[in-house]
Amino acid sequence: MASNTERIRINLPAGFQPEKHTKQVEKKIVEKHGEGFEIDSIETVTRPDGSSGLVAVATRQVTITSVSQSENSKSKTVRLTRGTKPSDGEKMAIKLADQHGDGWEMTRFEPFLGTAVLTKLSPDVARCRGAVSVALGVKPWEVQVKPRRDGGFDLELPRQYVPSKHESKLEEVATTVVGNEGWYVKVDARKLTASIIPSSPPTFPGAIPTPMDAVVKFDHTSKETFKIPLGMKLPAAGETVGETFFLDMNAGAHAQLGGISGGGKTVLLNCYLATWLAKGAELAIIDLPTKSADFEWCKEYVRPGGWGCASPAQSAVAIRLIMEEGERRSAYIKSHGVNDWKLLPKNKGLKPLIVIVDELTGLFALEAVPKAGKDAPQLLKDMAEEAQRTNLYKEILKNGIKRVAAELRFTGVFLMLATQVASANTGIEPALRTNLHHKLLMGAKPTEGNRRLVFSDPDRVPLVPENVRTDGAASRGVGSSEPEGDEPSVFKSYYAEVTQYRAWLEKLGVPKTDQPEPTRKQMAQLEDAFETDEPDTTAQRRAAMKDPMAEMMGVSGLDENGRPLKGAALAAAQSRKLSNMAARA
Repeated sequence: MASNTERIRINLPAGFQPEKHTKQVEKKIVEKHGEGFEIDSIETVTRPDGSSGLVAVATRQVTITSVSQSENSKSKTVRLTRGTKPSDGEKMAIKLADQHGDGWEMTRFEPFLGTAVLTKLSPDVARCRGAVSVALGVKPWEVQVKPRRDGGFDLELPRQYVPSKHESKLEEVATTVVGNEGWYVKVDARKLTASIIPSSPPTFPGAIPTPMDAVVKFDHTSKETFKIPLGMKLPAAGETVGETFFLDMNAGAHAQLGGISGGGKTVLLNCYLATWLAKGAELAIIDLPTKSADFEWCKEYVRPGGWGCASPAQSAVAIRLIMEEGERRSAYIKSHGVNDWKLLPKNKGLKPLIVIVDELTGLFALEAVPKAGKDAPQLLKDMAEEAQRTNLYKEILKNGIKRVAAELRFTGVFLMLATQVASANTGIEPALRTNLHHKLLMGAKPTEGNRRLVFSDPDRVPLVPENVRTDGAASRGVGSSEPEGDEPSVFKSYYAEVTQYRAWLEKLGVPKTDQPEPTRKQMAQLEDAFETDEPDTTAQRRAAMKDPMAEMMGVSGLDENGRPLKGAALAAAQSRKLSNMAARA
């Protein structure tokens, strides 16, 4: 076994005393010859002039030999100088790399055993090792790196590795230092091993068909049946198929759906309501007359009176019928000695009632009321009264939706509100938003403002990745979610033609109705609030006191003299009442 030992001799001055001056000599040796030398002996010598003196003999062992005897070995062990301390690691790493050159780096440092291991590293491996050591806050020789055949790296991690502290930092090394977007890390924290694996960024297929092969009927005693699958989450790194994206309606009854026009709201709503109908739920839909064509395909499947799309008046009646159903359910639940529909006996359960409200901003937007004084033309007066009447319908709808969100979640009523703009001055007030448990935002490129208007904590909701945003096929139907009972995610909604949904529901035998719109009698109860031609009779006074709209809002329908309010006067009183209620909320 060959050795490599440096030996130097240092003349000592007259008067040298080992017990007093050795440390000074050692300091001079370091300054002149470098670290690692040890004084082995002090000898007396005769100088050329015949005088005698003292000489210090110091040696420095550099290496012994490689462990492997092969000339092609990429690793070798060296013996450290005596007295090498753990704190000498960086110094020894630099010194050994300088001595051996040509890519040799110190990869293990064992000062207590008196050895170190040198390995010949490629530039890529050396770069990876250095980046990982910085990310983990350890010395380079505490991390072992080997190249993989796929171009990635296998790692041996130090004992200091903690997933919660270091995992994201390793991912940063993989995607921004040694690799590209899409590269990922697999870690076995128990074995202290990891792999940095090359991969393309995860993405979505062009379309994900809605699964219609099996249906699990709703059962209020089974939490699993509350889960409504709506699409696929963005796959994990290295995967092509993501987890199912669903809303857990057991965790929260109501949802808010936002997004720009063309972002995929209607596609998701169709999937949502079709899946609920297939499970056995009842359905009600409220929408603008100009947009309700999106749901004409399922009009026959709404509950009787559940179609509130033809006019503002019809929307107001539809929400009143939903509230009446909620009150009936509440009484039924209490009659069984419980306070939540989920606690009813299995054979006494209620069907879920799904309420879809689309284009909320347009539904809530009030009409401009012309100023029509006493001497104004009749046409202008009629226009003013009609605008007031329309605004009252809108206020009834708005107040009804707020009550459904706040009061009916314990009765099995599920509210889904969809809108392009979600802010206090365009429809969804903070008091209402707090009662909407699931927050969804459709579109691959939402603005930061839109995210903050929809999500409760937008910083926790991941952004749609750049590779998805710029892919026309992958980005269709993509959205971000902040669901109750699950982690925020990026997802892509299922897709099916409405004819496919209809055929599915036909096959399942989902019941239809021949009376989807409110009846004339139900509409007349609302219109009676504006009747102005009947005489002031005791019967009319009693009717005014029991007017369903007035009763719903807590308005008596009488003036201060006990006479019935009619027409615009009643509408104004009810509007004021609703405004006061909204202000208190």
